[in-house]
Amino acid sequence: MSPEPLTPLAVRTAFMIVQHENGEWEALADVDKPVAADHPASVIEMKFGASEVVSDIEASKLAAITAHQLMAMTAQMQQAAQNKSLADQLKL
Repeated sequence: MSPEPLTPLAVRTAFMIVQHENGEWEALADVDKPVAADHPASVIEMKFGASEVVSDIEASKLAAITAHQLMAMTAQMQQAAQNKSLADQLKL
């Protein structure tokens, strides 16, 4: 006798948080990806894993904002250097 097929749970969106063997946590959007877990997650592991993923997302956002600001400052400095060079040439 074969097992009854599982009825999919109707949800708006889904993802899973996994902890790799090296200890790193990762959020996966592909919920169909097969996983082989050593054990069912405890509530503490769920809380810690979710917290780690949120922390990584916030760090990535902060890094992107910082990179954008550095690029803007670099462009301003290049523009100022070009303006100074033009002003120096006009003084000649």
